[in-house]
Amino acid sequence: MPSSTPSIGLILLSHGSRDPVWRRNAEHLLAQVQQAQPSAAVACAYLDWCDPPLGPAVAQLLQSHPQLAHITIWPLLFGVGKHASEDIPALVEELAPLYPQLQLRIAPAMGEDARVIQLLADMAGGYLEGKLQG
Repeated sequence: MPSSTPSIGLILLSHGSRDPVWRRNAEHLLAQVQQAQPSAAVACAYLDWCDPPLGPAVAQLLQSHPQLAHITIWPLLFGVGKHASEDIPALVEELAPLYPQLQLRIAPAMGEDARVIQLLADMAGGYLEGKLQG
C-alpha cells in the first residue's frame, strides 16, 4: 500500500508550445496519474513556451512534498534528439546543487520505451484493419 507521504516524485517534462491547446495531453496524463494515485508527488513541466519550466516545477513539487528524496524527470518526447541528449541533462546538472538532499534522475524518453512503441504498433494495426477511426 503506498504511503500518504511519498518519497519519490515524478515530473512529466514536455516540450511545450506557443499554442495553449498543446498542453492538453500532458495535463490529461497528469490528471490520470493523480486520479490513479491521489497522494503521488507528480507535476508537469515544459522545456519551451509553457509554464512552469523544470526548475520552478521541482521547487513547487518540493514545497508541496518536502519529504521527497528522489524526483524522476520523464521526458515526454517521442525520440532522443538534442533536448533529451543535451538540454535536459544540462538543466538537471544546474538544478542538482540547489537541492543536495534530492536525487534527480532522468528517465528514458517516452518514445524509447518498448511498451510505448508496441502500443503505437498495435494502434497502427488497428487503423490498417479499419478497427480504429482517425
